Amino acid sequence: MVKLTVSLVYALKENFYCSQCRTWIYCPEMNEKIKDEQGNIIEKIGTGCLKQDNEGEYFECPGCQTHFYLTD
Repeated sequence: MVKLTVSLVYALKENFYCSQCRTWIYCPEMNEKIKDEQGNIIEKIGTGCLKQDNEGEYFECPGCQTHFYLTD
């Protein structure tokens, strides 16, 4: 299994396709809007779109199962 990274900012703002097989993984329309501790509305990755293991949160490509771990 291939393990790569993707920027959280990129995933929130751009259509995200797998760099290995070009399968679509995520788009900004899937984001959720929440309030942070200061009451500001911010966007976050939609519920259920990320998986998690001992290395962190990741998107899994439905085409080739590549894991894309989130970075800041």
